[in-house]
Amino acid sequence: MRLILLGGMSWKNKEWIEEVRDELKADFGTEILYYDYWESGSESMNFAAEGQKLEKMCQGECVVLAKSAGSWLTLKLATEGRIKPVKIILVGPAWDWARNNDFDPVALAKKVTLPALVIDKTRDPSLAFADLQKQAGDLPNFKLVEVPGNTHHYEDVAGLGRLVREFLK
Repeated sequence: MRLILLGGMSWKNKEWIEEVRDELKADFGTEILYYDYWESGSESMNFAAEGQKLEKMCQGECVVLAKSAGSWLTLKLATEGRIKPVKIILVGPAWDWARNNDFDPVALAKKVTLPALVIDKTRDPSLAFADLQKQAGDLPNFKLVEVPGNTHHYEDVAGLGRLVREFLK
């Protein structure tokens, strides 16, 4: 199965998503969407350009794993029918960022009909797990998984790999 990987907004996520790729590449065909602004030094994502790249990458059967802002690009395209992954995996989905960028995260999440694994830290400053449970806990296709921590950096790549492998069995 092909696994398309999207990092978060910060250029620091480039190294992290490469670590995720290295953790999972023995089990899946992995491909990273490298955001243009990581190379240009721009401060923000061009959703139209990055969306077009994701559409090209997610042809045929694929799963998308996305962190933070990448989660919202994935959800937006999936709910619009522009990509058709068989499953999605969201890591630290940053609902506050979504609200600040004209997304209604609850409304968008409710439109998702495919199986979704959502991994969030207990006290992630972008969305604490308890808040995620309140907002998305009743969505039947969302499997919410809490991991310990109080940052938005998901440094336990091996643990993340175990969760991904279990979900994609």
